[in-house]
Formats: sequence, structure tokens, C-alpha cells
Amino acid sequence: MCWGILADMKEPRRLSYGTAFMIAIIIAGSAFVYKNFMNLPVLLPREVPVLDAPGSTHAHASLLIMIGNRAVSFCDPKFMLKNPLMHFENDNCTVIHKHAKGVTLPTFLKTLGVELSSRCIVLPEEGKKCNDDTNTLRVLYNGAEVPIEDLSYHELENNDHILINFGLEEDAALRFKYNQVPMIPLDVNKGETRR
Repeated sequence: MCWGILADMKEPRRLSYGTAFMIAIIIAGSAFVYKNFMNLPVLLPREVPVLDAPGSTHAHASLLIMIGNRAVSFCDPKFMLKNPLMHFENDNCTVIHKHAKGVTLPTFLKTLGVELSSRCIVLPEEGKKCNDDTNTLRVLYNGAEVPIEDLSYHELENNDHILINFGLEEDAALRFKYNQVPMIPLDVNKGETRR
């Protein structure tokens, strides 16, 4: 804009201090906006997956919940085959069998009576455990930490490995605990697409 004004003038004039100051402010402001706002990721609307009919898919994920150094056990028969769309079965209490599209981790946990929020986990036989000065609730999903509030937007996929940890571990210690999430047996995933 300013360059066009100068180009149209037959005899270039000196800019007044006020005009020069305004041009400097516009350039600095444009640089600030570009640096701070133009590199932001595009925020797309997130949608919670919709549960489909039984048999719309067949996949398996592995889940381990740790409270301190103790794994929570769901091996009791009362936790087996709780829902036709998603469940543990055959006394295997770490492999989630998913039989419908749209299943998320929070949806599955509800079938077991487990509630998960950004700060707390409620377990059917142990009660509520919430973040405090020592312990923090964290979720590692396929090796990466995921904000708990994002779990409702991610459908469980074949061969997902998930650790829900309530404890004091950070970095290497948390990674070590994640490595304890059992692998999905090959015979369970036979014929399924591996990720």
C-alpha cells in the first residue's frame, strides 16, 4: 500500500515521522501475527466414534492398568464377556476383543465398571484414585502419552497397546511399565490386519 503511494508520486517526498512510524508498526505487527499465529495447527472438529452393529469389525487391543507397582486384575469371570460389542474372554484379562466399529477405550472401560477422567480413575473393587502430590494418572497409547480427555475421540484399532498408570513414574520408569503391556498372541490375531 505505501509502496504504491510512493510509486505514483512524480517527485518522491520524505515521509513524515508519523507516517514512517505507522509503516513500522504495520510491518512489526504483521511479523508478530505471522510468527505467533500462522504456524498454528489447523483445529478440526473432533467427533466421538459411533458404535456400529455387532460383527461390523473384529480387532484386538492389549490393555494393562497399573496402580503403583501392581497390575489391576480383570481375570475374575464376572469381567468376561460383559458386552457383545467389546469384552475380555477365555480368562484372558488383557486382550480386548472388539466386535463393532466405534469402540473407544472409555466405552470399553465402562463395561467393566471403570470410570476414567482427566484426574481420576474409579475401579470397581478399589474405589477412586485421583492425582495428588505423589501420584499422577497417565495413559500411554502405542508408546505415546495421550491426554485422557482425547481418548473418547480415538477408536480402538487392531494391535493397540495401552497402559493406564496411576503412580509416580516419569520418563524411563513409565516407559518400562509400558513395556509390560502384554503382546497380543499371534493366534488371537490370526487373519487380522496387524498394525
